[in-house]
Amino acid sequence: MSLINFHTYQDYVDSFISPNDKRYLGNQTVERKLIQYACGKGCLGNLLTRQQFHQRKAMEFLLLRPRGLCGLQIFGDYLNHDDEVLKQFALREKKLVQKQISTIVYLLMRSKKGLEVSSFFDLEQSLRESRCQSSQSYVDWRGVFEGRVKLMPSRQHLSYFDWNQNKVFSNNTDNFYVVDKRNHSLLVRHVGDHKMFCVNGTCDCVFTKNVNRKTYCSPTYGYVIFFDHIIKRIN
Repeated sequence: MSLINFHTYQDYVDSFISPNDKRYLGNQTVERKLIQYACGKGCLGNLLTRQQFHQRKAMEFLLLRPRGLCGLQIFGDYLNHDDEVLKQFALREKKLVQKQISTIVYLLMRSKKGLEVSSFFDLEQSLRESRCQSSQSYVDWRGVFEGRVKLMPSRQHLSYFDWNQNKVFSNNTDNFYVVDKRNHSLLVRHVGDHKMFCVNGTCDCVFTKNVNRKTYCSPTYGYVIFFDHIIKRIN
């Protein structure tokens, strides 16, 4: 018997109540007490306690997750509102964990001083490193999905641009090497399959064929560009 379809422990107990119980007893409270206390395990054999019910239900949900996700915190599960940009982060998270795609995100925001700053960041690495609060690049992604924390460009990102000072900072990540940041805005090579692609919202050069480019908008983050690279397995 799967427990996922039962919303509460009482729903689970009610499933043991037979039509004859309802006909002769006619009182749901009495019927439940009969199942839980009068019969108990000796009568039904498989009736779980409340604690056992919740433990096994949680295990079933865990086993339903795709291979590679079991026991792993998925930050997107905390999404509780309709921000389109956050929805796109959540949609990509499991694919990133399973190494189906690798995504670079372009984000343009205003600093606390009201000045524009932007960055390209490695979404998979950001999510992964944020499972360890001691990480230098830690981001409270749960807070981001719950709307308590605002995602901001950082100098630790793949590329960071301070528009006021006209300064650019670049870093290699676990998934991407920076190849060129002049002619193509940002040209990177994927560490896994060694494919190169251009990270530029308007460029149509030969390297754009290795990436899917999509733009989304929300009141909090404005226009955000997602560069999704489908990872090719190398045998």
